[in-house]
Amino acid sequence: MTPREQLMQDYETLQYEYLAEAEKLFGPKTDYGYVGMGYHKFAPRTLLYSKDTITGRNFFQIELYRKALDDRKDGIFQLSHEVVHLISPVEQVDGNEVNYLEEGMATYLSKIITERETKDYEFCATMFSKSPRYLKAYMLYLSLVEVDKNAVKKLRKITPVLAQIKPEDFVKSGLKADDELIEALLTKF
Repeated sequence: MTPREQLMQDYETLQYEYLAEAEKLFGPKTDYGYVGMGYHKFAPRTLLYSKDTITGRNFFQIELYRKALDDRKDGIFQLSHEVVHLISPVEQVDGNEVNYLEEGMATYLSKIITERETKDYEFCATMFSKSPRYLKAYMLYLSLVEVDKNAVKKLRKITPVLAQIKPEDFVKSGLKADDELIEALLTKF
């Protein structure tokens, strides 16, 4: 087996382990079909792969940037981020796009897992410094969990799909976050 084939095999296993870890932190995933992972020459992403025209059920796929095939640390960083988008994936259309809350959750989990798996405590900081929006999302998420470490689970009991959470869901779930934080978290990324 080549090193690339070994990494691909590792990622196949890790995606489910990391998704299970994300579900423990953020609550259970919504109902959809998952078709697995792919690799391409663009930024990593979770996308709508297909839709069953009879049932309306959506099927999603994770695509990692192909650098993951040659760099395990980068692959773990990408994969641990993207599995968070499998918590409640949606077709990225007007009004249904990913928000700062979801990106902050993904950035948070990628930091935890990448540091744990690689013991490189500088890698994530370097990656975050290259993208101020992801750093902002991460910091906003940390602000939310300072209010309540189970905030996401509480919000998702009201509205399970992260992209559809509204300001009133914070009130309904009993979270005492200030309006500025709520607005920033729910801003489309």
